[in-house]
Amino acid sequence: MQNEDDLRGLAKVMEFMRAISILFVIIHIYWFCYEYIRELNFNLSIVDKILLNFNRTAGLFSNVLWTKLFAVVFMGLSCLGTKGVKEEKITWTKISVFGIFGFILFFLNWWVLDLFLPLVANTALYIFSLSLGYICMLIAGLWMSRLLKNRMMDDVFNNENESFMQETRLLENEYSVNLPTRFFYKKKWNKGWINVVNPFRACIVLGTPGSGKSYAVVNNFIKQQIAKGFSQYIYDYKYPDLSTIAYNTLLNNRKSYKVEPKFYVINFDNPAGSHRCNPINPDFMTDISDAYESAYTIMLNLNKTWITKQGDFFVESPIILLAAIIWYLKIYENGKYCTFPHAIEFLNKKYTDIFPILTSYPQLENYLSPFMDAWQAGAADQLQVRP
Repeated sequence: MQNEDDLRGLAKVMEFMRAISILFVIIHIYWFCYEYIRELNFNLSIVDKILLNFNRTAGLFSNVLWTKLFAVVFMGLSCLGTKGVKEEKITWTKISVFGIFGFILFFLNWWVLDLFLPLVANTALYIFSLSLGYICMLIAGLWMSRLLKNRMMDDVFNNENESFMQETRLLENEYSVNLPTRFFYKKKWNKGWINVVNPFRACIVLGTPGSGKSYAVVNNFIKQQIAKGFSQYIYDYKYPDLSTIAYNTLLNNRKSYKVEPKFYVINFDNPAGSHRCNPINPDFMTDISDAYESAYTIMLNLNKTWITKQGDFFVESPIILLAAIIWYLKIYENGKYCTFPHAIEFLNKKYTDIFPILTSYPQLENYLSPFMDAWQAGAADQLQVRP
């Protein structure tokens, strides 16, 4: 409400300014066309006295330009409050034509009064040229104000003032990833580049959902790195969006690789459309701690609530037991049976069969000593662990 009241008050001030401007034009006509007005026999003695006093104290009518200048000044002030309106037809050429034409008719028409014509014709021609010139300059002023305000309205967040020159060179090498950009600078859009010349220093992309991270950055990384012979491990959260891009890009860039790579997909949600893999492949484990990490990952993914109970006895015990089984399968016959299904099958055997086998290996005997003590003490119930 306060903004609306302020706008109404501003509009009234602008109307008052324009009224003063028109009043100066009328006073100008009255003074400099006085001979004709006197012949009309109007009783305007009071007006004459007021204007004579003005002229005597301020010299307002000492020159034909003073009243015209005052009229134009107040007219210009009244145009400042004009509302910006989207109008494609308004151009600087039209503003210039109306402004120049109005200026000539308004300021350079003094010679009309000296024409050898009847007094009525001289006066009518002078008033007509003066009025037409005023109207043309008023239109030019209104258009100029609207055009300038439209320019300001196009940049309501002051983006132009906050723009700066960015990188426009394409800096490319055998490892680089180059992202095309557009930026606004010096009242025009420019093309630029974000040059990641050393992607090995690690890159991170942050943004809200739907902000265009994949479209602008991730997709470019996938395409350009495959084109340059990189191998990739892609976590496709919205499968198969990124996988499709990677696969098609690989088909078009096979010649970039000395040894043509293979394309594999692991999809836990759709095993029928997934390649088979062994998450506890013995070739990836060199120490029993690797077996523990595998067991830790498997058990916490099977039991989500355990994530908040890490360190608890009933959480750590089954993880340790599964780690021992995995390491046993790793060392038994060179890992021939080291697969996840074999580990589950072995875990479901009776403890009387499992513990003697596992403790027969010195590297597992100390690892499983707490379980052996509990089993031998008859506390087998607390060892009933099933993933």
